Amino acid sequence: DHKNAIILPHLGASTEEAEENAAAMAANTISEFIETGTIKNSVNFPATELPDQQENTIRMTVVNENKPGMLANITEAFARANLNILQQINHSRGDIAYNVLDIDPVIDDGHTVSLKELQKDITMLDGVLSSRILFGTPGAGYARNVNGEYFV
Repeated sequence: DHKNAIILPHLGASTEEAEENAAAMAANTISEFIETGTIKNSVNFPATELPDQQENTIRMTVVNENKPGMLANITEAFARANLNILQQINHSRGDIAYNVLDIDPVIDDGHTVSLKELQKDITMLDGVLSSRILFGTPGAGYARNVNGEYFV
């Protein structure tokens, strides 16, 4: 009843419709991350979205420490494998950087590249925390560097 107070309703997800919408948004966000590597509404990762993946490309994500030279080290690993990066994005938040890269799997010189070996090479770079190849079964292809040990 104070003359200088304006009372507004709480707009939290307390109604059944709001709870359903919040659950659907969470499910869509997770699905989009698993399928495309897109990060939205994260507390500790930067919002990151690469345009639609071109047909016949391989998408890879890399999480690394946010320090100078990391992006160069990551892209150089692709260059050593003679793979062309068609598009990429790198965003950071605090101590963490997140990269999404689309790779052209066609190699003109006739040699083949093992994606498993490439992923291991990238994941084991000093400062890389994890990587994921988004190819084939959604959610598969995750690798992690834990104190210098490789885990898939």
